[in-house]
Parts: sequence; structure tokens; C-alpha cells
Amino acid sequence: MLDIVSQAVGRIFADENPAIEQMNDGGRGGEAEVIYHQDGRIITNNHVVARDDARVQIMLADGRKLNAKVLHRNPRLDLALLKVEAEQLKALPVGDSSQLRVGEWVFAIGHPWGQRWVMTAGIASRIRSVKLADDLTTQYIQSDVGLAPGNSGGPMLNADGQVVGINAMIFGGDLSVAIPSDVVKAWLAELPRRRTTLGVEITTVELPVAIRHQLQPERHTGVMIVGIREERQAHHNDLLLGDVVLEVAGAPVKGNADLLKLLAESEERNTILLRVLRGGQLVTLDVATVMRERNM
Repeated sequence: MLDIVSQAVGRIFADENPAIEQMNDGGRGGEAEVIYHQDGRIITNNHVVARDDARVQIMLADGRKLNAKVLHRNPRLDLALLKVEAEQLKALPVGDSSQLRVGEWVFAIGHPWGQRWVMTAGIASRIRSVKLADDLTTQYIQSDVGLAPGNSGGPMLNADGQVVGINAMIFGGDLSVAIPSDVVKAWLAELPRRRTTLGVEITTVELPVAIRHQLQPERHTGVMIVGIREERQAHHNDLLLGDVVLEVAGAPVKGNADLLKLLAESEERNTILLRVLRGGQLVTLDVATVMRERNM
């Protein structure tokens, strides 16, 4: 019987390992992530991402290193959604955490204390509801699975190798806490299905000295349009290659992250006011936005 159990646990580790990543955001490092979908969507903890414009690099079990962008963060639930562009990604099967029972075997795979792809085991000891705020009550899975720094954001698996939680923290010695997979699913379902874009490719550039002094507040960089996507070309001709975006709705734009953040705050607008540098002149344009569907 012990041999059968040991072989089953070994299969879980071998099967699920390719869908678990190690993350480095430039300041932290060694935390875990879960490939949630083959299209490159990744789930981890909010507290390991740090900020919306974090430069995140992930390492796959096959040795590939990929850059990831932060799509959404939820500090209250301690969840973050990232995205990478890559082929041949393996996603972990997601289970129903409501079916998890106290006493069931659960497993964690992560990178405790920097040791890569380590597996630990334990039993589910409690599923508790916690009131985080007047408007938010959520659930956590408590277990005696061994966790350490480096396990955050990694999966809690059931005996079938399905993700039933995202490991989040440790309380009081051996008490480990995971965010149930049903909480993750509910959060993803609530995310906006559409986002406001300009339908362009961009890059951060240095501004001419003469232009810097004309801006308030003074700044050294802006965002140049280096490509216009098909969805914009088909309907609008108000932006040109080489335009440098300096402001969105009166707010300064110093780099790509500023522009993306300001557009995200302008959801569902049909037009938006931009101040751009065009042909050496500062001009103000009321440009059409482009709505893109999110794949959630």
C-alpha cells in the first residue's frame, strides 16, 4: 500500500512540475507561480509581485526564461494575474476546492528557501471563512503542509494532482494557509472583459532638451508610437508613427507603464485627450480609443 501511495505522489510531482514556475521581479526572487492556462496566463500572490509595472521574469522547469507582464492584482485577496507569450506551455488542472474535505491529503510544490521545485505533503485541517472588510468575506484552506519563503504563489494540489488552492502564507509555526481555487475562479470571473487601448505599439524615448523645458512638470522621457495595429488602421487615422505621447487626459506620461495605467483608468471611453509631440511641435488631440476583448 505504501508503495502504491509513493508511486502516486511521484506521478503528481512529475506531471505537475512543468506547470509551476519560479519568479524573479528584480527585487524579490524565488517565489512560485502557477500556469493557469495554456495561453500564458499565470496565477500567483499579489505580495510577490509588488507593483503593476514590475519587471517579472519567470523560469520554467525546462530551463526557459520568459518575461511576464502584470495584468491584474488584488491586494485584499492576495492574488495576481500575469501573462507570458510562449508556446508549448502546460497548464495545471484546476479542481473544485469546495469538494476538499478535512483530513484529505494535500501537496505543495514550490521553491522554499531558494530550493527549486520542492514537494511537501500534509493534510487539510480546516476550511475557514474570514471577514477581510465590511464588504469582503473570503475563505482559506489551512493545512500542515510544509511551506517556507519561496512557496508563496505556488499550488496546493489534491491527491488527483488538481490545484485546489494557491499557497499564500504561514501562521503560527506549522499552520499553512492557501487561497481556495474557487476564490481564484470567482475573482477571475469578475475581471473586466474589455480594456481601453490606443491600438498602437510603443516605446519609451528621451525628449529633446527644448521640449523638456516646455512641460509642466518637466520630464525627460515620453512614449513614442512605433507601430499602428490593424484594428486602429481600419477605423482611425488620428495618430501617426513617430508621435510621442506626453500626457493622457492632462496626466503626465513618462514611460510605457504610465500610459498603460492611465488607459486602464479610462475604461469604456470612446475618445481620450492626448498631448503629443509631432514634428517638433506640441499638439493636443482628441483621439479615438480601441476596445480589446480580454481572454479570461
